[in-house]
Amino acid sequence: MKPQPTLIDFTAQAMEDGFDEIIQKEWACDLVLEKHTHPFDARVQLSAGQLVLSLASGVQKFESGQGFFLARGVEHAEQYGPQGATLWVARKL
Repeated sequence: MKPQPTLIDFTAQAMEDGFDEIIQKEWACDLVLEKHTHPFDARVQLSAGQLVLSLASGVQKFESGQGFFLARGVEHAEQYGPQGATLWVARKL
């Protein structure tokens, strides 16, 4: 099993891959964000909690240690788990 990266590892790799900004986001328990888009590409890593990501292509559940890429302009909805979630987000404008 591959060890979970640290924020330092995530940041270094994202910067090497051309991402402009790295942020850490804390989301509240059971928070639901309705359908929306972003004006940037995003590489996301969950460092704690759970996220259900709803896309036109289907629904995916992510837990601590997992991550995904979301291209700019892709409509999606987010639902966070009962403990909320902490995400590391690399953005590329």
